[in-house]
Amino acid sequence: MIPDFLNELKKRFTGDLRLDRASRILYSTDASMYQIEPLGVAIPKNQDDLQAVVELAAKYKVPILPRGSGSSLGGQAIGEALILDCSRYLDSILEIDFDSHTALVEPGVVLADLNRAAAKFGLMFGPDPASAERATMGGVIGNNATGAHSILYGMSVDHLISADVILGDGSLETWDESGRSKLSQTISNIREKYTDVIKQNFPGSWRNSAGYRINYLLPWSPSVPPQWDVNHYGLSSTVYRPQSAVNMASLLAGSEGTLAVMRRAKVNLVAKPKHTILGVLAYESIVQACNDVPRLLEFNPSAIELIPQLIIQLARGIPAYARQMGWMVGDPAAVLVIEFSGDQPSALKDAVRRVGGLLTIAESAEDQARVWNIRKMGLGILDSLPQAARPAAFIEDCAVPVEHLGNFVREVERIMHEHHTEGGIYAHASAGCLHIRPLLNLQKGEGVRALRSIGEQVLHLTLSLGGSMSSEHGDGIVSGEWIETTYGAEVTEAMRSLKRAADPDNLLNPKKMLDAPPMDTHLRYGEKYQVKVWESNLHFEHERGLAGAIEHCNGQGVCRKTTGVMCPSFQATRDEAFSTRGRSNL
Repeated sequence: MIPDFLNELKKRFTGDLRLDRASRILYSTDASMYQIEPLGVAIPKNQDDLQAVVELAAKYKVPILPRGSGSSLGGQAIGEALILDCSRYLDSILEIDFDSHTALVEPGVVLADLNRAAAKFGLMFGPDPASAERATMGGVIGNNATGAHSILYGMSVDHLISADVILGDGSLETWDESGRSKLSQTISNIREKYTDVIKQNFPGSWRNSAGYRINYLLPWSPSVPPQWDVNHYGLSSTVYRPQSAVNMASLLAGSEGTLAVMRRAKVNLVAKPKHTILGVLAYESIVQACNDVPRLLEFNPSAIELIPQLIIQLARGIPAYARQMGWMVGDPAAVLVIEFSGDQPSALKDAVRRVGGLLTIAESAEDQARVWNIRKMGLGILDSLPQAARPAAFIEDCAVPVEHLGNFVREVERIMHEHHTEGGIYAHASAGCLHIRPLLNLQKGEGVRALRSIGEQVLHLTLSLGGSMSSEHGDGIVSGEWIETTYGAEVTEAMRSLKRAADPDNLLNPKKMLDAPPMDTHLRYGEKYQVKVWESNLHFEHERGLAGAIEHCNGQGVCRKTTGVMCPSFQATRDEAFSTRGRSNL
């Protein structure tokens, strides 16, 4: 680290500055399969701290990386840069306006905390990623997150009204519909020069987070969520739509901290549904379940989620989950959970019964929670397997137009079979997005070679069906190298022009997205990984020894929740070092 930079920063910075090896290790991983040791960690206490560190980084050409809870799956929250941890202090909900259905938040606000505060007004943030209990709004927007209800509410970009940001040179701007920005000329050039090629080359799936959201600068989208304008059973699904005007704030969504550092954001809130009901349908194969999704969408549900046999069987073998499995009958190859939301319970019952062929109906909040818990804990259940081959997140959030979902799954199953592996396939069937995690041992050369081979084959499959490799988890390292293959050279150059205008010295989260390294590099558990543990008086036979127990930490950061009993030391300190994940990393 540059001495003059540190000396000047210490004069202006009131937060925590950590340059020791332990702190660098703590922030060298996120929830992805990658590991990169940063230059250090700065934890700003206030907005002045945040502005100071970005300004001085620009002056001394020090790369920086804004970070929230570190739950990112693409490797976008790690890098050879000074980490700006905004999750500890910059966590104020500055305003909730019931009349306008908006909230003003700092980047470190946890989404679940925002929803608890908004619920007092009967409101919520529409996108609902499974990581909501620990994901910060900076990361939610930076990844363009969405979730199970995206067919109603779209993606985070559709709820971003304005944002106060710091550019790569340290200057302050407000991104909104006013058009006042150093980037305005670049945006005009993109609209004049690239409109036709953008419309020609963008994937057909509306669930797309690859690259930058330059289609919102036209403004234009190749398709829209199927329930976008539906108002069934008293459910208000009206959301803020920047398609009606060019809104620069849209560029922040999915930019992963590479275009600007967020100071605060104004987001849209939607009416919280008063009632929900679930129906569960059983199928003889995952492909059969996916082929039925277009039919089910005609009933105007608020969500359709897939749970495969693999997760059902694993859940039955874990006592905590087995007690919640009373709704499951038999051993189907897959089930679809279909949800209806609205204000009239009787209308919801009629709606779910019209679907037909139901395995069960869950009406009470308790019964619905039991179903959703099995779906939401799918990743944790898969990661609990005591074996060296682990579920790898690299084709995790591909999305295709929903009418092609069955063909997509059939081909992915064939590709995995050719590589002598299997994987969990679950999640957002209604939006054409399935979380797919092949089981690979990345500590062996054949596992790493399979990683790239499967990734390349699924990329070409996804693009051939009009889809996107990144639909909610971001590009980072895992999908960055596929951006130009997805869009072509001209659209990619339009995206690069935005990056140059916002960050001319390439200091904001460098070597991500457009200049990402190959997706099979920087692996945490690669061929060179070595185990170094001490002799323990406790036994860990069921976890493949002490090293296996430590490696069971998947980096998701569930231990960073602010509710419940996991993890009390983090709740008391808000310090990564005192989270369960932090101890595992150390």
